Amino acid sequence: MSMRDTTYTQQYDPEQWKHIHELLGSVRASLEQQKLDTDQENADVLHRRSKAFAVQNAPVHTDAGESQDVVLFMLGNDLYGVACEEIEEVIPLQNLVALPNTNKAILGISSLRGILFSVVDLKRVLNIPASDLTTMHRVLMVRHESYKVGFLVDSVQGMRSFDRRELQDLPSEIHERSRTYLHGLAKGNVLILNARVVLQDQLVAGDDRPVMKDSKE
Repeated sequence: MSMRDTTYTQQYDPEQWKHIHELLGSVRASLEQQKLDTDQENADVLHRRSKAFAVQNAPVHTDAGESQDVVLFMLGNDLYGVACEEIEEVIPLQNLVALPNTNKAILGISSLRGILFSVVDLKRVLNIPASDLTTMHRVLMVRHESYKVGFLVDSVQGMRSFDRRELQDLPSEIHERSRTYLHGLAKGNVLILNARVVLQDQLVAGDDRPVMKDSKE
């Protein structure tokens, strides 16, 4: 069922947009002066769970130094994975506000516990056809030292551990540009995403990138 309604995207009047614009401007100026605190306990929950999952399910012969724990997610018809240590947590898509004149890959901004963050549409980055937003969509909150950002995905499929030594070359049908964002192909046809490269891409990391700030200030 299509959910392109006020449940997810709200169109603000000029005064509301002016407030958001001023807020984002103050955030950019303050980032150079301070490091924002993070909730370490919440940030490490997903990582601790992934470690427990890997210990329980990893083959006995696997060298721990070569083991990689990933969060599995769907984009279109393909299964992807991203390293657990790069993800703080997984949240539902909610309170999305569309922003005009932002980078191509920025879908809008949302908030988490009073903190504003930008929502990156991975489909736009990886040249995957868009689809209507549904209740299955999730946001992967990515770790970053300076700002808060979430990756929009179609659904989350759990976690898995794989051996880096078994990582295969990408299929030939993968678009050349999309290859720059991927580490390779893991067992089970899992495309391993390089989150760091996505964050550094000009589609995402432009000068007008929304960054995190306590919206109550």
